[in-house]
Amino acid sequence: MRSSRTTVAVTKLACLRWLLLGIAISVCVALSLTPVSAASANISHAYHSHSAIPNGSIVSLDRQGSDYVELTNVTNGGRIQGVATASQDSLLAVDASSTTVQVATSGTALVLVSTVNGDIHVGDQVAASPFNGVGMRSEPGAHVIGLAQTNFSASSAEATVQTVTDKAGNRQQIHIGFSRVSIVIGVDATAGGSQQLNALQRLVKSVTGRTVSTARVVLSLLIAAVTILTLAALIYGAIYGSIISIGRNPLAKHATLGALRNVLAMALLTALIAGALIVFLLA
Repeated sequence: MRSSRTTVAVTKLACLRWLLLGIAISVCVALSLTPVSAASANISHAYHSHSAIPNGSIVSLDRQGSDYVELTNVTNGGRIQGVATASQDSLLAVDASSTTVQVATSGTALVLVSTVNGDIHVGDQVAASPFNGVGMRSEPGAHVIGLAQTNFSASSAEATVQTVTDKAGNRQQIHIGFSRVSIVIGVDATAGGSQQLNALQRLVKSVTGRTVSTARVVLSLLIAAVTILTLAALIYGAIYGSIISIGRNPLAKHATLGALRNVLAMALLTALIAGALIVFLLA
């Protein structure tokens, strides 16, 4: 009888260790991905410029030279090359130097945007605007720099107010700040820009009916994978331990089944917590 109780205790301890390990892995994955999604992840190339270009500005190739760039607006949007960025923010900075401008041509980057064409939401395409280097929510036929991964509006924490004058001489206030953009240079063929969504985003949108950033989708998939592995380990360990305990001592059947129920309850709780996290990320 003492042997069966010892076996049950060992089984409980092993299952608890697996549960704690699974939760720890999920938390570590979430924490490790948070700064990644907040940092730039792009490949940049060095270009020359005849004027100062702030980081985050959308730039186009300059007609005066193939290795020169200038600030983008609606008149030169057809030559969009990328986004000005700091070399230390790039995963790979090609030919970086203090006398050149690093231009991110792929990946993700913080882009200077405005509310001149309305608020920018996740999934919207960001296009060249009438203001040099500043993007806006795209409209059909506009030249776009890529797909917004974060929202931007007048209520955004980093938004600043600027007073501008349009071609008719009317003055208006717009808000300017930064939005994270997945760089996909092209022309907006639609109003919503849904054709620029990647495969994961399209899959999630077909299920949830809304656009979700790639980082949230990937994090949700990782949480689901870790949870499945954790549950498999818990259930396997509980069942295997129960069979061994009952085989060694049939009189310990009730105690063993009780331990099995406890383990299955922990597995159910783990699944519920993981499901809640995934729903929160995809909501």
